[in-house]
Amino acid sequence: MSKKKYYDEHNNEIRSRPPRPFYKKWWFGVIIVFCVIIGIYILGSKNKVEIDPNNLGAGKKNNKEEVEIKKTEIIETEEEIVEEKKYSYENFKGIYVTFEGEPYNSSIKKGMSDLIVLEDDYYRTFNRWDYDMSSTILEKKIEGNILTLELDSAEDEIWGLHSESGTEQFKLHHDGDKKVLYSVKKDSSFYPMSKQELETYYSQSEIDYARIIMTMRGVPSLDFWEVFSSEYDGDKPIIGVSQMNKGDIIRHTNDDGASTYDDNVGYPEDVTELYLRNKTRQDEISYTYSSIGEGYIKIYPVPLNHAIRTGEEVINQAEKKYIEPFEPFEVADFIGRVEFYYE
Repeated sequence: MSKKKYYDEHNNEIRSRPPRPFYKKWWFGVIIVFCVIIGIYILGSKNKVEIDPNNLGAGKKNNKEEVEIKKTEIIETEEEIVEEKKYSYENFKGIYVTFEGEPYNSSIKKGMSDLIVLEDDYYRTFNRWDYDMSSTILEKKIEGNILTLELDSAEDEIWGLHSESGTEQFKLHHDGDKKVLYSVKKDSSFYPMSKQELETYYSQSEIDYARIIMTMRGVPSLDFWEVFSSEYDGDKPIIGVSQMNKGDIIRHTNDDGASTYDDNVGYPEDVTELYLRNKTRQDEISYTYSSIGEGYIKIYPVPLNHAIRTGEEVINQAEKKYIEPFEPFEVADFIGRVEFYYE
């Protein structure tokens, strides 16, 4: 049997087997296999998820819930940032009211302190009975959206202390697009009622109608509204509105006191007629007018109420009248207590 021959790296014949490189030795392979096993174990541990066979899909659901929770937390954080913006006393100042029902779509409450005023130097509560309690503001403190007022607590001979505790606290926030002043002491929400809110939440025509009737008849008292509510079985009184064009024949009375149009005299301009409809008389309130501008209207006498005999007399006795602006809360309260009927 011939002897096995060995060669070196240069292909020269040598007498014995050359040493193997370390990466071909058996122990190196064992190390590689061991490292692979350790790596697989570590990676498997990181990605390991316990699966409950009774709650398949729970992992997906939990991930979704976590996303929703994070979204909610972001929204709440944004709201907190909005609420915790820098407030000054200017943000709180103004006249605020409470409503019988939906804000700006119902009448104003008539409680003993359902209207409040925050001014630079005083805090005031009042109502439509002219009950008025004013207190000098001694100190203002604002933390976030919370205002704390320290008041003089002066005592009135009839009504007692203006503020029993001498401290009033209010929280300012928003309900949608509506600004809300929450009274901590009264546990009640108040809404601003300035000219801006009046023009934002009420139609200009209804503001004008309310101001005209209140100018001609006076601001309706509580008793006034209670009378009409009883006549309507609790329903709102109805203000009728009708429009007449220039040249429309003027209604007047004849010698027998009956309504007639027999002289064919027409209005010299477009006019509007307002009247109150109730169970007893349709013309309890009745005013016919044309707009002049700058707060003035021309009021035409109503023939049925003045026993005017001709259309010419209606025109000749028309008077220029300035319409009072009134407090915004008075106008809003009037609008909230009636229904307008357009013919």
